[in-house]
Amino acid sequence: MFSIPAGPLEDALNQLGREAGILLSFPSSITEHKTTQGIHGLYSTEEALKQLLNGTELEAILLENNSYSLSPIELRALETQVIYGTVLSRYEYDEASSATGFTTDVDTLPRSVQVLPEQLIIDQNATRITEVLLNAASVTRSDGYGGAEDEVNIRGMENNHLFFDGSPVSNRTRVDVANVERVEVISGPASVLHGQVSPGGLINIVTKKPQKESAHSIQAELDEHGREKLIFDSTGSVNDKFQYRVVLAGEDSESLREVKTTDGTVEAETKSMSVSPSLSYTPDDQNTFILTLGYSDQTIPIDRGTVAVDDGTGNVSIADIPIERRLGSKYSERESIEKRVQFNFDHEFDNGWTNKLNVSYFEKNFDDYQARPAFGLDGVPTNLLEVIELRNTNSVQSNGLLVRTADTNLNGEETDFFISNSLTGDFQIGDIDNTLYIGANYTVRDQKRENGFALQDITGVLSPAPLFALDLDIIDIYQDTRPAYTKREQTIVNINDDTYTEYGFSIQNLSYLTDELSLLTGLRYDHFERDSKATEYFEDGPFTGTYAPLATEKDSKLKSSNENISGQFGLMYEITEGISLYGSYSESFLPNYPEVTTFVPSTQEKDLDPEEAKQYELGIKSSLMDDKLRITASFYELSRKNVSTVDNDFVQRLNGKEETTGFEMSATMQFVPGLNVLASYTNLNAEIVNDNDDSKENEGNSPQSVPDQKARVWGSYEVQSGSLIGLGMGFGLEYADERQGDDENTFTLPSYTIYDTAAWYYIPVTENSKLRLQAGVKNLTDKEYYPASINAFRINVGEPRTAYMTARLEF
Repeated sequence: MFSIPAGPLEDALNQLGREAGILLSFPSSITEHKTTQGIHGLYSTEEALKQLLNGTELEAILLENNSYSLSPIELRALETQVIYGTVLSRYEYDEASSATGFTTDVDTLPRSVQVLPEQLIIDQNATRITEVLLNAASVTRSDGYGGAEDEVNIRGMENNHLFFDGSPVSNRTRVDVANVERVEVISGPASVLHGQVSPGGLINIVTKKPQKESAHSIQAELDEHGREKLIFDSTGSVNDKFQYRVVLAGEDSESLREVKTTDGTVEAETKSMSVSPSLSYTPDDQNTFILTLGYSDQTIPIDRGTVAVDDGTGNVSIADIPIERRLGSKYSERESIEKRVQFNFDHEFDNGWTNKLNVSYFEKNFDDYQARPAFGLDGVPTNLLEVIELRNTNSVQSNGLLVRTADTNLNGEETDFFISNSLTGDFQIGDIDNTLYIGANYTVRDQKRENGFALQDITGVLSPAPLFALDLDIIDIYQDTRPAYTKREQTIVNINDDTYTEYGFSIQNLSYLTDELSLLTGLRYDHFERDSKATEYFEDGPFTGTYAPLATEKDSKLKSSNENISGQFGLMYEITEGISLYGSYSESFLPNYPEVTTFVPSTQEKDLDPEEAKQYELGIKSSLMDDKLRITASFYELSRKNVSTVDNDFVQRLNGKEETTGFEMSATMQFVPGLNVLASYTNLNAEIVNDNDDSKENEGNSPQSVPDQKARVWGSYEVQSGSLIGLGMGFGLEYADERQGDDENTFTLPSYTIYDTAAWYYIPVTENSKLRLQAGVKNLTDKEYYPASINAFRINVGEPRTAYMTARLEF
């Protein structure tokens, strides 16, 4: 499906070349001053070219290498060539809609927007969406719930939402990259179009859609540590009006991380199966219907990583233990089933305006279990009371003793229903051209979970009244083989059921004030509320980690609501051909709600002001050397206030504040045919201005896991002619500066540089099929590194050197 707006012919041909994956060659002079009416709908490549060239007195000629040559109809001759297409834009995808609501070239927007295409996933052999996102300048690593979820930081602040094809879902999911067409990253606040989003930015995952021309692939992936994955992707036409796509993926993989006990050694294992069918119907050139389905069944290990140790002198550092040693249990994993349904209807009116309807439903059911690292011990206890007395929550001590709890999220269910409708189109005010977006959306999110712990009955030990304590076990982190571990029976402590509702109205306009100056403005109103219920079976006991059973379960209900207005403003000025300056101001918000328990004081405020973020940004975008060098660089100041915390389990205050100032730069380079380089660099200063916790003194500290500097470079070269045509090579590096391990800044994660390399070769199989064989090594120097952490007991362990192979048959 193509959606190419009316405008200069050369721009339209450039976009077609990228989206269709073809080469177009023509003299630069023949497109000068020519325009096109654009195309919207499903077309073959030939039909799309014919529509774009209608009335231009030009024609497209198919060459032997399946590229196209353009020439005047009366000449049928070629002059000096200008090349467009995948050769010069392997890692570029210029168009995005996440920032404006309508498809537009990101180089014309006064915002920092990056689009990461599927080709990057293939060349880097990315196995997680987080690996793909690290190519964006603003993205750094985050904990990700022990690897079970896809979480990142954007501009130094955590991301708590993902968007699939413009529909929001919780980031409590792990995305299968097999069905990813591209990823759009908006840096900085983006609530004007989407309502509540993370203050650092927005991530929109665009899934694979049906294509009119048949294309099929089978891909197998293996690595030395036991990864095994198989992917099947098929698309094509049922007839002229119906197109389909089916993506199937199955994985059964092991990891270097393992649990070794006296009853055996068990490697962390990932199992998943996903099915992603979609169907499009285009009855005419003005209407398009797309139905997208998704089903995923996953079993994913929850690996809390390693711990930090106090050497006895107050010096806290990461434990010196083997990288393969996993401090959880073999039962620490999440089992989940996800279902997704999305319906899109696009209608183009006779005047060129477009109405877009989007309806989606996402459901996740899950259960997880963790032998969770909890605290260290100041000595060797002989009974439960001494465990409590010797408890050290700052780090593991030099004795190496680590206490673990056993807890679960049982019968977890999260659902998201989303509906949006928008109208976009071009209009004029005087001599000023404008593109307008008007839209509204409605979201209902329901979250249910049963919170369980392994408890032991200590009635009469610490108190004559009925009393339970956490069922703790103690391990020595330096011990190679631990005692056998039995999965602990869980007791449900409480049940939470929360329903979140939000609706909003947006208006956004892009004005082309002059040939050099454009203005982006936007405004949004949001209303949001939460209807919550909590059922309690226990209350906190008289000692830390103890629970007193309630004679009768108690229910609490609380309904809270509020509203917010968000805005954005941006100017872009082309100071000379290929170089533009921009400045912008943008806002975002996240709702705040009081915690719901049976012990909420009646005086507690119910309707809390939302967390608010604002950003000022000044940047430059350039396209030089006939688009062979493209650079985006920006300075920004981003702050958020009303960051909420909960004190003593129920009292909530809203005076937390964080600030980030930084510089970002991203670039793509294609100096010779076949060479493609994507590079990014970030320098940021993140600071906790107010930690909103009187018991701590974090003001002036850096947030955990946020580096001062981060860089990512990936380059590839494919031989374009001769006997080695089809041979490709890739090389990349990722650098992260030293980071704080927790908000208290009690220990640091060391800086690291890791290198990746790859090589591939295309082998023709038949006239219409080819085999791509790829081999590579990730973390080439086997660098030991720690990507992110939450505290001294949850430090992610980076992947060791890993050799891999893939085979991809395209037919």
